[in-house]
Amino acid sequence: MEFDRNKVGRVVKEDRLSSLPDELIHNILSSFDMKFVVQTCLLSSRWKLLWTSMPCLNFTSWQFTSLPKFAKFVNHVLSHHNHQVEVSSVKLHFSGAASQVFVRKIAKYAFSHNVQQLTITSCPKYRLKSYHASLFSSHSLKHFTLTCHHMQLCTTTKAPLDFPALTPLRLSRFVLCNDLFSKCVNLKNLTLEDFSVKDVEVFDIITPRLSSLRLAHGSSCSAVINLIAPQLEKLTVICCSFKYLNAPPGLSSFDYWGDFPLKFCKDRFYSLNKVSVCFNCFGLPYKEKDAIKTINLLQELHSAKYLTLNVDIVKCISSFPDLLLHHASPFSNLISLTIDYRLNRDEYGEEISTEARNFLLENSPSAALIMKSP
Repeated sequence: MEFDRNKVGRVVKEDRLSSLPDELIHNILSSFDMKFVVQTCLLSSRWKLLWTSMPCLNFTSWQFTSLPKFAKFVNHVLSHHNHQVEVSSVKLHFSGAASQVFVRKIAKYAFSHNVQQLTITSCPKYRLKSYHASLFSSHSLKHFTLTCHHMQLCTTTKAPLDFPALTPLRLSRFVLCNDLFSKCVNLKNLTLEDFSVKDVEVFDIITPRLSSLRLAHGSSCSAVINLIAPQLEKLTVICCSFKYLNAPPGLSSFDYWGDFPLKFCKDRFYSLNKVSVCFNCFGLPYKEKDAIKTINLLQELHSAKYLTLNVDIVKCISSFPDLLLHHASPFSNLISLTIDYRLNRDEYGEEISTEARNFLLENSPSAALIMKSP
């Protein structure tokens, strides 16, 4: 095995580090790749077996000339690990044409040893049509991140994910279909990134204890996203295209960044606290249909106490004063209204039209108006 004494020497200095207890040394080494950690066995007899009792295993393929060599190394570490020591975390980062068998072997080890946290990040040479179903079932796993960096999306599984102990879950670059989360009964934080919903008209996210949901770069113009999550408090939506989003009424925090106003089911929100909305693709001149959609969205957010809007939203609705005159101000609970100029540096300081000011603040006259500078 290739050994870089200089690199190891920067971390291990004489006996000052060697005299530390194993637990503290493990904590220091947990931020390093396992190849480096294993190399420390050459330092002295004190370090010979320290790597075999690491509670956090971090594998990356970048330092290996081929994936077979990397796979051989991973198998060596797993087979020689001290099985009396509990492994709490396994991280696997690899690129190239890795086989499903290789990934399943890692998952099997993690699940059979009651690992609490599993992170798999792959950059496959060829598209993986789907991962094996065994990757999506564990009764002990509490934290799971699965990312597949490929131009084409990978299908997760048609069966629900079977993670009853899972609390945070992050999936990236996947095709989603059917009910996936109903068996994740303790899930509290869910992140879906670079995803697509296919073959269903309504995609249900059924999560009884979910408190935070982040949807980023999702596409399915014809699907309805139905959030059956009665305890959901925080919702973040970034650059997603859906037919509309059915969100639970108890939401307290909502952040939206997109190219057009998001459609919600009517009269869904009654307890919003913080709301931030940014549209970044209004074309000039502003179109009346965009102003109508924006006004409709703002009316759905009527319970907000702290509201942040990018200046393009204000300018768009200001361009159609007659529309605003026909709508009463929806906001009666506002404590503060923030106008964000960060995407429009040259327009900072411009006055808000009387019609827009009345629409936003007439029913909350004591609300503070804040101009957020670039």
